[in-house]
Amino acid sequence: MRARPEKLLPASAKSSRRLTWRRGAALTAVGGTSLAAVALLSPAAGAVLMLLLCLGTTMVVLGLVSLKDSFTDDWADLAMHAFWALPVSVAGVAGARLLLEQVVGPLGSVVPGDPTTAALYLTAAAGGTGAIMRPGMVTRLASENADHYVLPEDFGRPYSYASRREEPEAHLFARLQQATDRVEEGIRVLGGSFDADHTLSLLREEEWRMAHELLRLRSLREELLRRGREAVSDQVTRALEPQKEAVDRAHAALSERVGVLAGYGERVHAAVTAHREWEQCQEIADRAAEYADLALSSSQESVHAEELDDGLLSVEAAHSVREELVREAVDAGASLSAALRRGQDRDGKEDG
Repeated sequence: MRARPEKLLPASAKSSRRLTWRRGAALTAVGGTSLAAVALLSPAAGAVLMLLLCLGTTMVVLGLVSLKDSFTDDWADLAMHAFWALPVSVAGVAGARLLLEQVVGPLGSVVPGDPTTAALYLTAAAGGTGAIMRPGMVTRLASENADHYVLPEDFGRPYSYASRREEPEAHLFARLQQATDRVEEGIRVLGGSFDADHTLSLLREEEWRMAHELLRLRSLREELLRRGREAVSDQVTRALEPQKEAVDRAHAALSERVGVLAGYGERVHAAVTAHREWEQCQEIADRAAEYADLALSSSQESVHAEELDDGLLSVEAAHSVREELVREAVDAGASLSAALRRGQDRDGKEDG
C-alpha cells in the first residue's frame, strides 16, 4: 500500500466501498458452489448453466479490460469489445470442458446431473475467490484498511499547496507529514550516528493522533462557516462567536504541537544537509590530486601545497558541522521522545 498510494481511498469513498471485496469473494464462492450442486442434481439444467458460465466469463473479461483503462473509455467501447470477448469466452469454456471431461466424465454414471459442468463451476468459484482475496491485492487492502490511513484529499487539497488561510488544517497536516518524512530520511542517510527509530515510532503515533484531531477540527470549522453563511440575523452570528473562539483556540493549540514536531524535522533536515555537504566535499578532495596533476602537466608549473590543502580543510570543516548538527538532532529527538511519552501517559490516565 505504501508503494501504491494512488490506490488508497479518500474519506468520501471509504464508507461506501468498505468490505465489498470480502462480500464479492463470499458471493463468488457461494454462487459457484450452489450452481455446481444444481449441475449435479438436475440433468435438465446443464445447457442453461453452460450459457450462464459463458456469459459470466464474458463479463469477467470485459471487467478486466475496463480496469486497464487502455482499451475502453466508455460504455460504447465496452459494448464493442463484447463482440470479441463473447466468442473468446465460449471457446475458453468449451476448451476447459473438454479437458475436465477426461477426468470427471466417468462420474456421470454415479450422479444424475453433469459432473463436468459442476467441476467447471467449482473451479470458477475457487479461482474467482482466490483472485479477489489474493494477499497482494492493493485495491482490496486499501478498502479493508480504510480506517488505518488519512490522505491529503481528506483535508480538501489533494494536489495543490494548502495555504494557512484557505485550508489551515491541510497546511498543518502537510507540515506533519514533512516532519515524519525528514526523520525517515535522516535514518536512511545518517546511518548509525543517528539512531531515531524509537523517536520515529512515537512521531508516527503522534502524527496519526493529530491527523484525526485536525480532521475533526476541519469538520467543525466548515460547519461554522456554513452556519455563518446561512445566518439570518446578527443575533445568530453573535451566537456562533463562542464556538468560533473554541475552534480558534483548538487550532492554535494544534499549531503549537505541530510546530514542535516540525522544528525537530528541521533539525534533522539540517543534519542531513550537512552530511551531504561533507560527502560532496570529501568527493572533491579525493579528486584534488588528479586535478593538480592536470594543472601541473598543462602549465609546467608547480602547484602550491597550500592550494591542495584547501580541499582537506573544507572536508574537516564540513565534517565538524555535520557531527555537531547530528548531535543536536539526536538530543532534540531524545527530548521530543520524552515529551511525547509524557503526553501519551497523561492521555492514558485521563482515558482511564
